[in-house]
Amino acid sequence: MIMEPGKTPAEWKGVRVYLKMKKYETSWEQLEKIKAQITQRAGEAAAKRVHAAVSFEIGEVRPIIDFGRGREKST
Repeated sequence: MIMEPGKTPAEWKGVRVYLKMKKYETSWEQLEKIKAQITQRAGEAAAKRVHAAVSFEIGEVRPIIDFGRGREKST
């Protein structure tokens, strides 16, 4: 979910994002580059917390509350 709070519940904005995992890597040259950048910006402890690089494909984007619109797709 991606949400932006509003002053009242009716003013909240957002969407539900459905993702499909495309790739999961625990040892990869690009992952080591990412960890090196994290080390420079946030320190060694932060970089040690990174265990994988995951990429996703967006499957569907829907409103937070759809009031029955498109409900037939989800059943």
